[in-house]
Amino acid sequence: MCSAVVVISADPAQREQLSAIVSSCGFHPVPCETLAAARELFSRQRFRLALCEDILPDGNFQELIATVRSSPGLRMPVIVVSQLDDWGSFLEAMMAGAFDYVGFPPYPHELERALAAAVCAAEPSRSPAFEVAA
Repeated sequence: MCSAVVVISADPAQREQLSAIVSSCGFHPVPCETLAAARELFSRQRFRLALCEDILPDGNFQELIATVRSSPGLRMPVIVVSQLDDWGSFLEAMMAGAFDYVGFPPYPHELERALAAAVCAAEPSRSPAFEVAA
C-alpha cells in the first residue's frame, strides 16, 4: 500500500514540522507549497492522504477537496491544518468535506491520531499502519 502523504503548506517551517510528524508515523511525507504543485504531484504519484494548510498562495483547502472529489483516482482523506483554532473554521472545513481539522502548531499526538483515523477510514478492512498510544 502507498505510504506517501502530501504535505501542502506555504510556510517552510510548518511544512518541515508537519513532515517530521508524518515521517515519525511511518509514512513518506512529500512536501509542496502550493495547490498547483500538489495537483502536479497528483498527476505523477499516488498518495494515501493529504495534509493541507487552510490558506495557500494560489488557493485553499476547499479547492484541494474539490480536486480530490472530482478525480476518481485521487480518493484520499484530507486533513486541514490551520492557525485559526476556532469552532467556525473547524465547521467550515468539515462541511467542505475535510476528514479532520488540526490547529497549528499541532500537538504531535493529535496529528498522529488524525493520521491513524484517516487511514482506518480510507481502508476499513485494514488495521492501522501504526499504533498510537492512548
